[in-house]
Amino acid sequence: MKRIIHILTILVCSISMMSCEDFLTTDNKSNVTDKEYFSTKTGFEFLVSNAYAKLRDIYAGSSVPTYFNAGTDLYADGRSRINDQLHEYETLNPENSSMKELYEKCYQGIRAAYAVKHYAPAANIDDAFRNKRVDEARVLAAHYYYLLVNTFGGVPLMKEYVSDIHTGYPRASASDVYTYIIEELEEVINANALDASTAEKGGGRASVESARALLGQAYLAAAWDLNKTEYFAKAAQVADAVIANRGLITPFADLWRADGSGDDNEEFIWDVEYDYATANNTVGGGHYWDSFYCNLIGGQEDHGKSSTSSFVISLHGLKCFERGDIRYNVTFMKELPDLAAAQIYSYWDWYKNGETFIGTPLKRYYSAWYETEQDIAAWKALDPENRKDTWIIPMNDNTNDPQEYLTSGLSYEEFVKYSFGGSPCRKFDDSNTASYPTKTDYRDIHIITLSEMYLIAAEAYLKAGNSEKALDRLNETRQRAQLSKATSIDIDAILKERVCELFGQGSRWFDLRRTQNLVEYNNLYNPRLKGFAQQAIGQKLLRPIPQAAIDANELLTAADQNPGY
Repeated sequence: MKRIIHILTILVCSISMMSCEDFLTTDNKSNVTDKEYFSTKTGFEFLVSNAYAKLRDIYAGSSVPTYFNAGTDLYADGRSRINDQLHEYETLNPENSSMKELYEKCYQGIRAAYAVKHYAPAANIDDAFRNKRVDEARVLAAHYYYLLVNTFGGVPLMKEYVSDIHTGYPRASASDVYTYIIEELEEVINANALDASTAEKGGGRASVESARALLGQAYLAAAWDLNKTEYFAKAAQVADAVIANRGLITPFADLWRADGSGDDNEEFIWDVEYDYATANNTVGGGHYWDSFYCNLIGGQEDHGKSSTSSFVISLHGLKCFERGDIRYNVTFMKELPDLAAAQIYSYWDWYKNGETFIGTPLKRYYSAWYETEQDIAAWKALDPENRKDTWIIPMNDNTNDPQEYLTSGLSYEEFVKYSFGGSPCRKFDDSNTASYPTKTDYRDIHIITLSEMYLIAAEAYLKAGNSEKALDRLNETRQRAQLSKATSIDIDAILKERVCELFGQGSRWFDLRRTQNLVEYNNLYNPRLKGFAQQAIGQKLLRPIPQAAIDANELLTAADQNPGY
């Protein structure tokens, strides 16, 4: 499935919040009904592709950081501001467009997944293939529900494809939604109709491995949310079944090579698939991830790279990386030439020259927060002529104007509001396109990784009362990062490790909400909420059910809204 998946244009009907319409048949020039078309193998595979394509609607859009990371400890405003409502909470309300968008896209994905099961019995395919595709779709639906319940809590629960008009679904409890997710995934795993793993085949197809990994995520979240302590042991057991005596043996840098050579590694359990070599659109058919988590570093005329100029990593996030952690240099670009001299230098030269700027005069060096004067002197000594005039910009609270206009120092929070303010995230760069415009990143988007399973196991074992095993799992990730073994463990240590291992990949908001640290971490580290997060957040520990969903659903009322809204 290593190709760009096209959204099925025949499926012109999608869920509009909670109202459903049947397939449109107006002006059917082909005189082929939906049942006839989807009974063919080609038509049926279009249905399956459509269900997968909905992942792109969520993960490949420009709003991904907003959905899953706004209102947390890890991100500060750059030249552009993070969504005010979601990052500050006080004015967050059911009219928020980002939450409405996520809600709609998840339900569109659920309906597309259910269409596979609905049309499967009549499809002219063999039973083994039919069962595999149906179970893939069940995993997809479970994933969409996992996103919904972790964002909104209980939501309307549809369990089958709707082919006629329905005007309402009641809000199910979070317990009911988690139960449904868990039962669906356990049935799929036990049926064993899916491939054991698809990671080394691209990772885009749901597999038994990815179903089990999602089940581990669901058990862990449900254990916290439902206060089901027995679920912690189940989460640990399932995560260990995914790990299955494997190790984190691939060097971290090799996993995240900008040329995509690590994308099909067995550690990447489930992906949203892209492939530049086979893309129909190579100038804008990719996604935005290489532009995330960095400030403006020059325009197209400067041969920089496009950036969202918001969600710059906070100083707290940077300080989660310990001295010696090899993941820091993989995650952040620390060196930049003078991009204003665009006819000579480019951001992308670092990759073209074999991941080095040796031999290139450097304009800026973003020294890590733990680097000393001796460290910087050693760095300069590697290429003295080209580094003698480099402007040193410490990634610390006392730093410098990145444009060299001010002689006085700046705080980190002031600094990141400037152009070139902040060490750019390079973890998701695509060196094959090496392009400025947005949507030119064709690297796979990794939804679930093996290292996350280690951290899920660590968290689950800790909450189940087995600190020894929890520490073992945590230290597996630290060992690959070339850090010394930790000797103690708590939730803070796990949340810190998730920053370094999974930066930018997943949902920091889910992590803080799940572990009941949302208020505390925002109070300590969110630049906009320091010291008054409890007042700002109050009861808003879930996102608001979109008002449009309540208005469109005859079985939802204002009483179904989450607390605080």
